[in-house]
Amino acid sequence: MSKNATTAAGWDEEYEAGRWNFLRSLPESGRYGIIGMWLSLTNSMDEVLDIGCGEGLLYERLQPMGVKRYVGMDLSPASLEIADVDPFVAALRAGDMHTFEPKPGEAFSAIVFNEVLHFADDPATLVSRYVPFLKKNGVIALSMYSPKRPESGANRLINSLWQATDDESKWEVLDDYRLVSDKKGVTWRMRLVKPVR
Repeated sequence: MSKNATTAAGWDEEYEAGRWNFLRSLPESGRYGIIGMWLSLTNSMDEVLDIGCGEGLLYERLQPMGVKRYVGMDLSPASLEIADVDPFVAALRAGDMHTFEPKPGEAFSAIVFNEVLHFADDPATLVSRYVPFLKKNGVIALSMYSPKRPESGANRLINSLWQATDDESKWEVLDDYRLVSDKKGVTWRMRLVKPVR
């Protein structure tokens, strides 16, 4: 990732250059499959909010599974232009995950943070900020790339988020994965949570 990728223009530049095309590869598909099954098995496919949706890859996976309404939000307008979505099912919005607000009356059965929380200083606080946007019994799906070095900054962020969502007074952990792609040599930490209300 370039140092410009913290701005919309930087992300646009990377999407336009094809930097993120690898996300369509087969070794990346496992985490999308897990998220899709989580949402399907928890009956959470009615209104899905995908934070950091990029070019809508999660939508492409959820669409054949019967997602009824999908809202994708990303910092990069260029990524949203690449997305191929059905406008009767999906809405794409440019914005920042730290300041996103749903439209009046809008609430979601599921909110997905797929490989985007590494760009938050405090992932646990950010995820908590989205709880009011959930419908009753709504779920939040978390997926974060986990580097091999346990002391890495990314792993510190994951550990802080997992520790926060381990608080049984605030969160119910529905599922917890450590997904390893031997082909790619990559590990992801994934968790499905529901806020305690």
